[in-house]
Amino acid sequence: MPELRYQLTFAGKVAPGDDMGTQMTIEATAPIPAGVDDVLRQNGSSASMSATVETDEYGGFTESGEIAFGAGTILYSTRGEGFIEETVEPDIQQGCIIRQIDGGSGIFEDATGYIVSTFTVDEDANFRDSQSAVIFTL
Repeated sequence: MPELRYQLTFAGKVAPGDDMGTQMTIEATAPIPAGVDDVLRQNGSSASMSATVETDEYGGFTESGEIAFGAGTILYSTRGEGFIEETVEPDIQQGCIIRQIDGGSGIFEDATGYIVSTFTVDEDANFRDSQSAVIFTL
């Protein structure tokens, strides 16, 4: 089972997903730099992320989504619960989450592994996400 690794920085937007403010959507993209496993650069030099976030009243959240590369798409859900909190910058929040890979399509059809994410969201809903992943494929 081949092992793939990446470290990418996604940038995009967070938007409300419902009227109650308990669901959010994320759309973001990341350039795939040289040095990342070549299979992740097949058919494109960027990755896109689409996610749905369910928040709770204590700053915790769960997330499910997908990350699309040229060679396939990763499907993921959260392992446990993520959190988001204030920073020393009054207009920026920071958070952390562990994403569990639940398979996908293309080269990720039976993939497993984890994506560790640390991210920020500013007052204009700009989202920046630093991801580090270890993925096992067949």
